[in-house]
Amino acid sequence: MSTSLAVVATPNPITLYAIEEHLQCLLDSEALVTPDLEEIFVQDLTTALRSAVDKRDRVGQFLAHLENQVTFADLEIKRLEERKGRCEKLLDKMEGYVMRVIRNLYEPDAKGKYPRLEGKTCTLSLRALPAKVEYREGGEEQVPALYKTLTIKLPAERWEQLLDSLDMETAGDVIDAVKKAEASIDKRAVKAALEREVPVPGA
Repeated sequence: MSTSLAVVATPNPITLYAIEEHLQCLLDSEALVTPDLEEIFVQDLTTALRSAVDKRDRVGQFLAHLENQVTFADLEIKRLEERKGRCEKLLDKMEGYVMRVIRNLYEPDAKGKYPRLEGKTCTLSLRALPAKVEYREGGEEQVPALYKTLTIKLPAERWEQLLDSLDMETAGDVIDAVKKAEASIDKRAVKAALEREVPVPGA
């Protein structure tokens, strides 16, 4: 006896929207029901009410499930962040320990390099850190403006007025010197204008 796999298409489940819409249509048409159709109407309404109640429960249960998943994810993120923090501290501690061992037990060669500690699958060694700039106490204020980038926040309208007050060449130089421009909308100001019935294009 041979068997085969059959794929049976299941009908699309009725959505909460469709159920609520059908129920509302029944309620809206109640005044139009004639006496001879009243019994059928009551049966349809009863079925619709039961379907709506069941669907509402299922939707509510699914929402509760999603809320629980969000809470669980938040807790898991917090746990992983704490674990990451512990691992980072332990990593720093172990790296410092290895560096002390190499420096205390071995001497650097003529080039100032310390020997490597060879294992079967790993090699422990000291590596030079890339050069970095450090400032003396209060030194940042003494650095010339040539080496600084200034970040200023001002109303966009004021910025446009400032550009308009400059000659075209200077305004072009200022625009070219801008490395990054970000504009944010003041929603409170937009809301206040709309409440005063002042049209705001785009809002």
